[in-house]
Amino acid sequence: MSNGITDFDLTPIFASSIITITARGNFLQYLTYDYVEDTHRYYSQIKENDEFYLSELEAITSNMQSFMNDLPNSINGKITIPQVIHTEIDFKSEYLPFFYWVLEFQGPLKSGLNTYESAMSKEKLEYDVNSIYLFDLGLSPISVQSSLHFEILRKERIVKYWGYKNEIVGPTEVLIFSKE
Repeated sequence: MSNGITDFDLTPIFASSIITITARGNFLQYLTYDYVEDTHRYYSQIKENDEFYLSELEAITSNMQSFMNDLPNSINGKITIPQVIHTEIDFKSEYLPFFYWVLEFQGPLKSGLNTYESAMSKEKLEYDVNSIYLFDLGLSPISVQSSLHFEILRKERIVKYWGYKNEIVGPTEVLIFSKE
């Protein structure tokens, strides 16, 4: 996701996500983008200027929601659009800001096989990414179709995805899982 938010030179360096899937079909996603900003001016502005901080929060929330609206997901063929329910800006150091969003969406699950499909832009990664899907008791990951690298850990009810800078990803990811 390009930043396009401020006049600051925030360079994305890593993105990570954790998605939990409940047996009732609730999906909760924690999405984090890490950046580098060499001047530490962004840090100063965020920490010292409440108006700027609130403006940035509003901008990155709006940008992420717009991004989600443009690339809807589907669960068993039913379109669902993740909703941003919380956003934060924080820092690992004065030079390492990160944004995180909490998103939620829901879809109809049925006994037997279920299909979750995620649309994404086909693009070259500008930074490394990883994602973990954690399935509720009674759900079990079965198969994955993805341009990302992945590993299915059935015993732990986890699917891990990862990609490296300059790899091509997209345009879709399909995850099939069963419900008892």
